Amino acid sequence: MDYLVIDGYNVIGAWPQLKKTKDFALADARQKLVEILREYQAFTGKYIILVFDAYRSKGEKATTHLPGMEIRFTDYGQTADTLIESLVARLAEQNQAVGVVTSDWAQQQIVLGKGARRWSSREFYLEVKKIVGQIANAADSTALDRRTTELKNRIAAKDLKALQAMMEKDSEA
Repeated sequence: MDYLVIDGYNVIGAWPQLKKTKDFALADARQKLVEILREYQAFTGKYIILVFDAYRSKGEKATTHLPGMEIRFTDYGQTADTLIESLVARLAEQNQAVGVVTSDWAQQQIVLGKGARRWSSREFYLEVKKIVGQIANAADSTALDRRTTELKNRIAAKDLKALQAMMEKDSEA
């Protein structure tokens, strides 16, 4: 299984629609990112670990598990970078394919040294847009197949004529 470790706030700060949202509602920007990534995960099959920096926030940080995805907030005093580094090291030791999304140049160099693939937040934005387009194309092709699901295409011609005659008779009355 491929793993994708994402620096959440780094992505939010780099993606146009999320950047606008974070300026007035950071929780909404986080939620929107989660929604986008859930769709991406469902289509690609990559296991996503979304990391948010909470090093200034005291209190217990629970990890949220979703199908194919987990959302982690760092512990008090821990940065997203250090958590990402430890996750990459652990996954690399298990010979897992790992990608990391961050625009932090120093972080990119560290994870590359640990054997991970790296994407800048901008590169990943373009990747997600491409996947969203593929999802839309798949949905469009399903819409083209609708001919076979319409009632008029599934009943015998004589029954269809009888139904049409009944409808015409009702409209005349």
